[in-house]
Amino acid sequence: MVDLVTINSYISNSNMKRFISIICLYLLALLLVTLPPEIYKIVTDSSYGNVAGGEVRAAVKVSKTKFNKKIKKLIMGDSTGHALYPSENQYDSIASMACNQAITFAGQYFLLKNYLENNKDNLPQEIIFLATPESFGNDVDIFAYQYFLKPFPILEYKPLYSEHLYSRIKSIPFYWTANLPFIQTSGYTPREAIPAYTKRIHLSELTYEYLVLMDEIAQEYNVSFHMLSTPVRDDRQQEIELVLQDLKTIGSNRLSHLLEPYIKSISYYPSNLFFDHVHLEDTATPEDYLGILN
Repeated sequence: MVDLVTINSYISNSNMKRFISIICLYLLALLLVTLPPEIYKIVTDSSYGNVAGGEVRAAVKVSKTKFNKKIKKLIMGDSTGHALYPSENQYDSIASMACNQAITFAGQYFLLKNYLENNKDNLPQEIIFLATPESFGNDVDIFAYQYFLKPFPILEYKPLYSEHLYSRIKSIPFYWTANLPFIQTSGYTPREAIPAYTKRIHLSELTYEYLVLMDEIAQEYNVSFHMLSTPVRDDRQQEIELVLQDLKTIGSNRLSHLLEPYIKSISYYPSNLFFDHVHLEDTATPEDYLGILN
């Protein structure tokens, strides 16, 4: 004889599963109806744009790699540094996490922290940061959604957020959507404007606080940390001098040991060697700018 309790339990479980399924479908329908139009388009159109930031994702991958071979020099930097030592390339005795300016110095710190923690037993002899002078003034801007929020998931990296960084992140429209799976695989960026950072200077608050953290973590791991300039157009010398004044003034105490050698390293190249205001033409890009590949 069939146990009535078992039958009732089966019916109850079936009804509960059906009820949960209905609720899930209802919530999904409600989500689709209430989504902002731009995001709705992404959900319903898989061909929406191309995913940008491949160089950043490559840098994140390097930062989370535990290297078996000896890495003598770790290269970091913005897109001008990336042009010299791409993070996508494989090298014999160096590793590169150079990517772009849009990740801000906060993103650079995240990369460095990842790398050092994953390679405690195989630390590089030296960290070299390559960047154009304008990178020091960078803050969270219109590119942050694509190049910062997507490669550095909020849930993973929020413990490393400063108060200033978090306030800027929250100013990005729909910042909370950046790590949704269907957003991760699209080229979506909010079209709404991000409020400008009114205190923007050539050495931003965000750069200062995270550059200090980069310096501190390098010291903690007893790895030498240097900053060098990438080539600068010779027709921008007056403009660059304004940048350098801020670097000298704001970083005069805590960061002088990094910024003074950086300023001295600046070299001006003929403007006809550049295809824009900061990047060298491919034909003018040195194969080994620092002479470190041999």
